[in-house]
Amino acid sequence: MANQPTRRSFLRAAILAACMSLLLASTASAQDPVPLYPDNYKVLVENERVRVLDFKLRKGDTEKMHSHRAHVLYVITGFKIQFKLADDSMRIRETKDGDVLFSEAVTHEPLNIGATDAHGIMVELKTPAPGALKPGDGGSPAAMAAEQLLTAVTFIRGLEGKEEELKKELLALAAPTRAEPGCLTYDLYQSPVKKNYFMRYEVWQNAAALEEHKATPHIQASFALRQRQGWSTEITVWNRVPQDKK
Repeated sequence: MANQPTRRSFLRAAILAACMSLLLASTASAQDPVPLYPDNYKVLVENERVRVLDFKLRKGDTEKMHSHRAHVLYVITGFKIQFKLADDSMRIRETKDGDVLFSEAVTHEPLNIGATDAHGIMVELKTPAPGALKPGDGGSPAAMAAEQLLTAVTFIRGLEGKEEELKKELLALAAPTRAEPGCLTYDLYQSPVKKNYFMRYEVWQNAAALEEHKATPHIQASFALRQRQGWSTEITVWNRVPQDKK
């Protein structure tokens, strides 16, 4: 009988630990806005490297505190949103159609205080291609190569009603581009709402590889065609931020 209090204490501790684990899991899950607001966030593509979301926040609507990974936002419909941050400070962001914004990982509570329904395509950055990066490698050749990687997010806007023509042109660039030695990733995405809006997600070995790509005959010809057809192209580039080894 002398062991009974010890066993009961152990059982209580085990139950408490299990409850805390469930609570923490529930809290972490609650920070992802996608399951909380299915009318506001539609997952277009998700893999080990990115999650692409179609994002909306209607005029006057708000969302509870949640978190986003570092991300690029392409604004389809300009907005004016007030953000309450995790430290209770307030920020207001006002944008116009076609703006491209970058944000580090953030926790906030948005309120649409503008006159329009906010709408955009959000590209959340996850891990890079398998084998490309090895966190914790320090000054190894793999880590040094990883620091030179360059990500390009390109937005292409075509003419309404002629999106198939633009899509055909953009898809034709995939094979010759992926054959370039400096190309690691070259994927095309299309907005499900505005079919003439496309996004290209690219990863290059370094900045020089991207510049060489821009000078290739197939890209030069494509840029000339886009100019003639009135298709707009906006390229944004991003460097990986190395993680400090602890």
